[in-house]
Amino acid sequence: MTSLLVFILLVINANAVQAAPSKATLEQNESSVPDARYQKQDDFAEVDDYTSIEFLDWTQETASSYVEGLNDGVDSFFMGAFFDDEEKIEDSSSGSNGRIFFSSRREDGVEPDYRGGINLRLVLPNTRDRFKLLLETDEDEDDSNETNVLNTTENVTYSTALRVEVDRGKNWKTSFDNGVRWSGEPVYFSRIRGRRQDYFDDWRTKVTQTVSWRTDEEWGANFRASALRPLDIEHHFRMAFEADYLLNDDYANLDLGFSLFHEINARSALLLDLTFLGSTESYSKVDSSILALSYRRKIFTQYLFLEMVPEVAWPRENSYDVTPAFTILLEMIFGVEQ
Repeated sequence: MTSLLVFILLVINANAVQAAPSKATLEQNESSVPDARYQKQDDFAEVDDYTSIEFLDWTQETASSYVEGLNDGVDSFFMGAFFDDEEKIEDSSSGSNGRIFFSSRREDGVEPDYRGGINLRLVLPNTRDRFKLLLETDEDEDDSNETNVLNTTENVTYSTALRVEVDRGKNWKTSFDNGVRWSGEPVYFSRIRGRRQDYFDDWRTKVTQTVSWRTDEEWGANFRASALRPLDIEHHFRMAFEADYLLNDDYANLDLGFSLFHEINARSALLLDLTFLGSTESYSKVDSSILALSYRRKIFTQYLFLEMVPEVAWPRENSYDVTPAFTILLEMIFGVEQ
């Protein structure tokens, strides 16, 4: 009996020794479990890193999508109206669209100048938007000032043309126009226009080349290049260059401009513009420098706009003396998805 009790005690003692961890084992286990305070800090560090990376990704995606979507939204429509009405209207809608406008300009020492006009692009039926009938007034052809507001539609150059839209590529757009101008004797014309638009990290660039032929001026060409960069959601910076050449004149008129756009709200915007005018006829002189501040506001629904433009010019023909001017523009744009 005694020997049996001794055997049982020995077995229980052996099991207890195997179950009890050694000192080395305890130290190793303690070193493998980090302090809760450090564990909490590490968790916060991982969260901070993840949040930081997620924020940077969101910022980059937002900026990228904003640059690529400059043709969408009312802010970009304001920009398009400021920078180039014709191209903005054409790019915003593939269907029928148009623009009716009236402007009044007052320049120091010059009688008031009133202008009115219309630009319509009507898609012909069953043509899949590839053929358009153009009815336009040409502002560039009206050299003389119209001082009578009631006669603004009389001394205007009108034109009618058929436009053929070539199949659009990813970045390219090409069109061909053939028509007639009437202001006295009819003038027949043809022109081909190609435009390329590209998006980079922070810039949107646009290059437009037009080659034309007219019965009264023979061959001519126009080249435009611009680069637009969003500074933030409400501000944009733009550089633009234009060269207009006529074979009869044998020189090109040059236009270099720098613009800063500011969207005040969904209905109004400001544009600060500095422009230098010159020509290849004289490389050493600038014909005129113009500093203008334009305020544009949507005054009715989506289509009626009011624009006021105070400006200061330094023309060479006036010995570069300061020449202030003020322009008011009222226009209606329709058939464009904004």
